[in-house]
Amino acid sequence: MKKSVFIIVFLVAASWFSFYYYTTLQKTEAKVLSLSVLDRVEKTGEIRCGYWNYEPYISKDPNTGKMSGLTVDYLEQTATRMGKKIIWEAEVGFDQILPSLTYNRIDAFCVPCSPNEDFRKNFDFVGSFGRLPYYLYIAKGRKMTKEEMQTARFAATDGYLTLPKTIEYFPKAMLSSLPQSSSSADVYNYLKYGKTDVVLNEHVSALNFMRNNPNVIERYEDTPLFITTMSFPIKKGDTRWGAFLQQMTDTTTPENKALFYGLIQKYNLTKDTLLPD
Repeated sequence: MKKSVFIIVFLVAASWFSFYYYTTLQKTEAKVLSLSVLDRVEKTGEIRCGYWNYEPYISKDPNTGKMSGLTVDYLEQTATRMGKKIIWEAEVGFDQILPSLTYNRIDAFCVPCSPNEDFRKNFDFVGSFGRLPYYLYIAKGRKMTKEEMQTARFAATDGYLTLPKTIEYFPKAMLSSLPQSSSSADVYNYLKYGKTDVVLNEHVSALNFMRNNPNVIERYEDTPLFITTMSFPIKKGDTRWGAFLQQMTDTTTPENKALFYGLIQKYNLTKDTLLPD
């Protein structure tokens, strides 16, 4: 009997301890997640950036680990002006941006983005990084009228702005969607191997492909289909952190505007690639 009572008391105590530990852990995690990123940044003086290699914006030397590029220069200089230091924390895959921000593995995804509606549901977008023109690309030497393009085959990558924009501008077209894990070159390979007729994209990715694959694709016309603004994704709902980054990165303020113009010239970016605000 005593043994049975002891077992019951032990089980009750163990259950209570487990419940207490679990609820305490949940409250602790919730408190950590609810704190503004700005609290940690002010304490450490460091801003942890997630990124991916995307020349000429961001590039990491494989031998030295040194970071370079227009975005690197811009963020490091604007952060210094605010008394902070940029830490290039980790290369983050497309599907890891949301969990990396949500669980505070990084403070911001420091690749300027043109957000679509799905992105806006999951992230806040702050600051500015100029305006990005988007063009139509076809196979080199291909002849196509604008009427033919309306029902042509298009390719776009899931999650990117180009997919909903292709549907918006070419509702009767046949669309092949590539997974988010695809490289920037994969969509152009659809043109290279005749799997699609047209690709809508910004000029930097097309230039990078053309350097490695000369005489394969070309721009359909020099007039952009549309132009959109670029900004930086952060964890949704963190208004204090968003306000800080907005002030730090806004290219329309006089000091930042002068810096941004200078870097555009330094990296030889033309108006068909990146436009100042």
